Order: sequence, then structure tokens, then C-alpha cells
Amino acid sequence: GGIVETYNSAAAKIFGYAPEEVIGRNVSMLMPEPDKSQHDGYLANYLRTGETKIIGIGREVVGRRKDGSTFPLDLSVSEFQTGDGIMFAGLCRDITKRKQAQEELESVNKELESFAYSVSHDLRAPLRGIDGFSQAVVEDYGDSLDEEGKRYLERIRAGAQRMGMLIDDMLLLSRVTRQEMARSEVDISAVCQEIIAGHAEAEPGRRVRFDVPAGLTVHADPRLLRIALENLLGNAWKFTAKAADAKIELGTEGEAGAVVYFVRDNGAGFDMQYADKLFKPFQRLHTEKEFSGTSIGLATVLRIIQRHGGKIWGESVTNEGTTIYFTLGV
Repeated sequence: GGIVETYNSAAAKIFGYAPEEVIGRNVSMLMPEPDKSQHDGYLANYLRTGETKIIGIGREVVGRRKDGSTFPLDLSVSEFQTGDGIMFAGLCRDITKRKQAQEELESVNKELESFAYSVSHDLRAPLRGIDGFSQAVVEDYGDSLDEEGKRYLERIRAGAQRMGMLIDDMLLLSRVTRQEMARSEVDISAVCQEIIAGHAEAEPGRRVRFDVPAGLTVHADPRLLRIALENLLGNAWKFTAKAADAKIELGTEGEAGAVVYFVRDNGAGFDMQYADKLFKPFQRLHTEKEFSGTSIGLATVLRIIQRHGGKIWGESVTNEGTTIYFTLGV
């Protein structure tokens, strides 16, 4: 068992052996020593019981070249019946470059994590100082300032607080890119009701009608999905502030057998000619004077949806509202 019957030119390029050097010999010659023993164990188990653990698609193993060097290998093995008995067919792919890219990405992520830590700790302290001392000047020396002086100090405080919000949102965007995924069943209806209830409690004077089907569940990472929904519903709440009869809706539609979720509002909307800016960080479709914000929320939502293997897009009409559609993969 384990004798190589066929060996093509692609395999020869990967392993460095000519076909005549491999055909008729045991396949373990293409494996480093530790893997040879494991393979022999799998083969012995198959000959004894008929069961094998080598069948599978996309298994990452280690290959051995003719010069003795080893390399990461993506291996898919299938089993089929022939007139001479059971045969195994293996499809190999050298994934050295992919592994190098993964290692480089991990290195970059570590650098980003270090940068995020530095931003979080090194920038927050001076911002708190700017905000705190500006407030102290207003409180302790307000009588010595004219209205213009007070207004300047309030603008300094507002700028410091906005910078703090930007730092928080940038750190969140960084975290959702690196955070481990753990899918489970999530009652998206209940989560959305909680989020809207929080906005209503914070702004009791607002009257917003919220429509959501009861008991709508999804298979997603609960933490990441909540962050996405907080951003989507937060935007809908914000941009319906000037609507006479504000309405926010969560719903689903079908598209080619997949469920498409949407968050719809009848708020300010935007011009679709600028739709390409919608999910890019720091790209605003409304001025800060019209609606406050850091312009990072939808970029964060995009990262979360992409990590779920889904897609997201928006449709809107100025002064009539916006609908954000998204899928969540499988």
C-alpha cells in the first residue's frame, strides 16, 4: 500500500523529483520524517479496519522536496474503486507564498495592535487635560471672560471630545478586524429592540416608530453583530432626527436563496452619486453641522459583514430615507 502509480509534471515541479524517481515507490518519500510515521500509522489502520483519516479537502501538511527541504502543502485526497482495488488520488498545492503572506499579515496586525495601544494610552491623557483644564477655566474664571472667550473654550472642549470619539472609533475598527469569530444563534430582533430602547431612553423627547419582526434569528458572532447593528440603527436614529414622522424598520428579503437583511429609515438620505463613499472611513455625506459623527461607523460595519463572509450595500433618496442591505454568509 501507499505506492505511487501516477505522478504528473506539476507534482514534479513542486517536489523536484522526476516521474521515474517516484512512480513505483512509497508516497512517504515525499514527506519529512515525522509525517512518514503518521502516514504509516494511517496506512496500517486502513489495511486493518478499512477506515482512513487521510481523506479530506484542503488539509495543510508538510511536503519534502528532493533536496531535503520542507514546505507547507495544501493536500486534498479522495478515494475511488478500481478493478485492482481501492486507489487514492491526491491533489497538492505549494502554499509557501500564502503562508509567508499570512505571517506578514500577522506581523502587521501585531504592529497595528501596538499602535492602537499607544494611541489609546498616549493620546487620551493630553486630550483629557485639554478638556478638563478648559472646563476649569470656564468654571473658575468665567466671570473674567466675555462671551467670545467662553465660546472659544467651549469649542476647544468640543474638539477634544470629538478627538476622543475618533480614537474610540478607530480602535473599534482595528479590533473588529482582529477579533476572533465565534458564531452562534442570535435573536437579532431582541438585540435591535434593546438598541432602539437605549436611544429612546437617551432622547425621551423623540418619537420614532420602530418596526421589526419578532423572533428573527441569525447565525453570527454575537459581539460583532451587535456592534454592526448599533452603528446601523444609530445612523438611522440620527438621520431621522428631522423627519416629521420618523420610522426605522428592520426586515428581510430573499436573494438567490440567501437571506438579505435590511435597516431602513425615512430620514435625511443621501445622493446616490456619492454611494461609493458610504463605507469608507472619514468620508462624510453630510456636514458636521447637519449631523455629528466620526464617519467611521459604516466602515466598521463593512469589516464585520466581510468577516462573516457577507456583503453590504445601500440605497437612498435625498430627504426620503436610506436602506442598508447586508448578508451574513453561512
